[in-house]
Amino acid sequence: MAALTLAGCSTQEVPEAVPALQPQLELSAPDEAVRIGVLVPPIEGAGSEFRPLIEGARVAAYRFEWNGAEIEFQVALDDGTADGARSAMADLVQAEVAGVIAATTGAHTDQALELAAQNGTAVLSPYATAGSGAWSLAPSRSAVTAGIGSALDEAQASRPYLAVAEGRDPLLADARTAVLGDPAPMADEIVALVESREIDSVVIDGPAGQQAALVVEIHGRLGARQLPIVLTPEALTPQFGDRLDESGTTAGWLFSVGTDTGDHVALDDGEAADYAALFFAALSLAAGDSGCQNVYSDDTCAAGLPRADVASHDATVALLRAVEAAGSVDPQQVRTALGGLALDHADGLVGPALDFGSTQALSDDDVVVLHASTSDPGLRPTDPAGDPAAMLFWFAGTER
Repeated sequence: MAALTLAGCSTQEVPEAVPALQPQLELSAPDEAVRIGVLVPPIEGAGSEFRPLIEGARVAAYRFEWNGAEIEFQVALDDGTADGARSAMADLVQAEVAGVIAATTGAHTDQALELAAQNGTAVLSPYATAGSGAWSLAPSRSAVTAGIGSALDEAQASRPYLAVAEGRDPLLADARTAVLGDPAPMADEIVALVESREIDSVVIDGPAGQQAALVVEIHGRLGARQLPIVLTPEALTPQFGDRLDESGTTAGWLFSVGTDTGDHVALDDGEAADYAALFFAALSLAAGDSGCQNVYSDDTCAAGLPRADVASHDATVALLRAVEAAGSVDPQQVRTALGGLALDHADGLVGPALDFGSTQALSDDDVVVLHASTSDPGLRPTDPAGDPAAMLFWFAGTER
């Protein structure tokens, strides 16, 4: 029997070895430098919470440079005004960048985005919803609304209080609603309504700083009591966690909505974990490379990259794949090529698949409820001062 078994094995073909995943990426064309425009928000003001995240673009470029690609960044500053954003975009268009990664948000950017579209320059927005001819990698407004509803259901909450930033349409039709303003009196009102059992939860829709300020005030009044608080995606930025940490506020019972691309994913099993691990491997290698400079070319990667995110990384990968498909750095050809792309992990993405056949490139199906945790997975390098890159982390699921 043993001889028969051995003979049977001798006729089997040995399976081919599966190559290990590597952080480097290859760009097959064109054979020239690719210049990418980056529209960045001001240090303070509209969209400022997204400013440190844009270094994900540098991580993506580093992965392609590994195999010889030459990638340059041209940065233009959106000063938070319509005129400033339009002027900054005009500079990028005039420089004939292959395309633009817009790390800024807000209605004041509409004219800038329209200018790019009129001139045939592709704009990818990692953090803003689709509009004015730009492609969005952020959750759609409808997906955010649905996610908030799912978070409230998970918390078994049915009487939410909605605090919404001025100028935004309310996300919930049947909630008690107020304009997000001075956080102290608003927190007083919320706690009074909780105690009278008129509300059982809070939804906050606004910039990260305003969201954090209200959360701090609410927690300060509730003490050890817990109240489910659901936040819009701006709370996923480091600025939100920093503000809570500075005030000594714990994470509490916090929900948000977004893609499941937080640091904890790399510690899981499966394909998503493998590609998340590649992102952090590349981030750490770039941060440890003394010759690597940040997107602004004014400091080392060690200083800028610790807060890099997946969305800006994937936006950059998508733009470079469009350059590759076009076989050219001509912005109009790149824009045309981008509109025909559907990309996934095999193309170098870390997060969910993206379909640029629609300006809403991220599918609503990939937007999930997220939970806050102060548990650091320890995957990011500290900054040069030795401080951690983030104080709050977000994950899908119920336990971490």
